Amino acid sequence: MEEQKIPTRADIPDSDKWDLTHLFADVSKWNEDLEWITRTYRKITEWKGRVGESAQTLAGVLEFEKELDLKVERVYHFASLQLAEDSANNDYLARIGQLQNLMTNLAEASAFVVPEIQAIDDTRWEEFVADPALKDWKIPLHKIRRMRPHVLSEREERLLALGAAALDGYDDAFSQLTNVDMKFGVLIDVDGREKPLTQSTYSSFLLKRDRDLRERAFKQFYDEFQDHQFTLAASLAYSVKADVFRARARNFSSALEASLFTDDVPVAVYDGLINAVREGIPPLLHYYELRRRVLALDRLRAYDTYVPLVPEIETQVSFDEAINKVVASLAPMGEEYSR
Repeated sequence: MEEQKIPTRADIPDSDKWDLTHLFADVSKWNEDLEWITRTYRKITEWKGRVGESAQTLAGVLEFEKELDLKVERVYHFASLQLAEDSANNDYLARIGQLQNLMTNLAEASAFVVPEIQAIDDTRWEEFVADPALKDWKIPLHKIRRMRPHVLSEREERLLALGAAALDGYDDAFSQLTNVDMKFGVLIDVDGREKPLTQSTYSSFLLKRDRDLRERAFKQFYDEFQDHQFTLAASLAYSVKADVFRARARNFSSALEASLFTDDVPVAVYDGLINAVREGIPPLLHYYELRRRVLALDRLRAYDTYVPLVPEIETQVSFDEAINKVVASLAPMGEEYSR
């Protein structure tokens, strides 16, 4: 029996890995930026009590936050992409932990900014946004101002900032469970070869012509989730509780309204989309019935909904071919996108 193992990252050619040196040449450079952020973020308190002094002062604090955000985004992407390579790596986990603590401290230190922006009266606000010093900030400031009914006092904003990491803990638990702890085993195909079943390979099994293999992949995959059902349910429950807490704390009528508000999407639009999906269910059921007949099945199962209906057409695109196609498709947008 031929066994096909999941390759480790060390087994993969460098040409098939992302190149994080575009972000940082090495971890020491990453640490330099992290230390810069740690030293610098406290300077934001120099604007405390002064945000509404003038348009120039407001522009100053916004530019300072922007400089910080660009640095934070860069160090966070590097650390998160490393963690995506190996979610069980202690060094990668430690870097993410460092960043989470730093971002909590940063959010706490800057908790006064938005409340002070919202405290500017409407007349002066119109003068501010018309000032050339804020010409590049009109859209972000409009979005901030829309939040006015839902922005709390500085003290309350500080408390929310301090609790953010704890409120989001469910997500870390879910990620570690599903990406590290859960094991899906192997499957034996019709040729007697063992193939690993993972979250990455699962969908490829559902495209196979062998219905028995599709069924085994489906059941084996979801059995692993079933074995962790209570942990998964607890993670979901605390996700809901966190959403409800934030919505209530910020005076939204529901967690749904809170989640849509930043993008300026009315709840009615969301409900309309749900209704549109429901209206589309009959054609979908008709398609599934057609699929059942084409596949000559007595009953269509979930693992039968992905296999191609036309057996003669099977295409495979290599990774290099895919890169070339994507780059070519971006060519009309200019060199900045296609290089």
